[in-house]
Amino acid sequence: MLVLFVLSARFAYRTGGRRRLVELLSAVPFGLLLEQGDITIFGSYAYNQGFFIKLGSVPVAIALAWAMIITSSMFMSDRLGISPRLAPFADAVFAILLDLSLDAIAIRQGLWHWNIPLHAGFFGVPAGNFYGWLFVAFGFSAWTRWVRAHRRARFAWLQWLVPVPAYLTLLLALVPFILLQQRFFGGPTGGYPTFLVTLALFVLVAVFAIRSAEGRLPRPWHMPLLPRLMIHGYFLAAGILLGIFEQLPVLLAISLGMVAVELSLAPATRRL
Repeated sequence: MLVLFVLSARFAYRTGGRRRLVELLSAVPFGLLLEQGDITIFGSYAYNQGFFIKLGSVPVAIALAWAMIITSSMFMSDRLGISPRLAPFADAVFAILLDLSLDAIAIRQGLWHWNIPLHAGFFGVPAGNFYGWLFVAFGFSAWTRWVRAHRRARFAWLQWLVPVPAYLTLLLALVPFILLQQRFFGGPTGGYPTFLVTLALFVLVAVFAIRSAEGRLPRPWHMPLLPRLMIHGYFLAAGILLGIFEQLPVLLAISLGMVAVELSLAPATRRL
């Protein structure tokens, strides 16, 4: 993660100057804030104690990964030329492609664990996690794009404040999810109807935005998309080497499906 982050920072500065670099760097404290906040407020998961460097309860590698995932998703929307009003929805969809591929593998590898059984939810992953991923990316993207549109050179420091309203956006979005989950969908192990409806709405907006855009994406092995491909590759390798896919072939199908979507995005945009 550290090597990929250094490469991402170099790419951000060379292609977007200080503005894009600050956006990447400000996403790191956002990752730390949302992880530590969620662990403290909800207590629904915990990280393995074997991570090399941690701040509080959060591995630094996770915060770096968040920064690269969110900003690479924003880069994709920018390159496609998606309207800033619709881009946060597309960014959220681009981000969740990774989590749908990795989370059920990561908990079986022991990188973190949820407070529900492995047979509950989505192979041990609660619906609130996936729902939260949508609004993590959405919130940071929306507020960063607001800063882009309204700031002047002397107010460039406002980007460093984005983690706060972005995290408040996530908390606000979680309120209706939690209420519906507790009242109608079976408590901590439920909530998938709410997530699936929300995901469908985000996907519809993202598809409309992409079809209306005229830009093109680089190949996924180019920066800043390379970290996304490496994350997919890491968890595919973990699933194979640890025998996870042998026990649960459906996880292999899902992971390969998300990789296929990732790999098809650049060729698809060239055909539009």
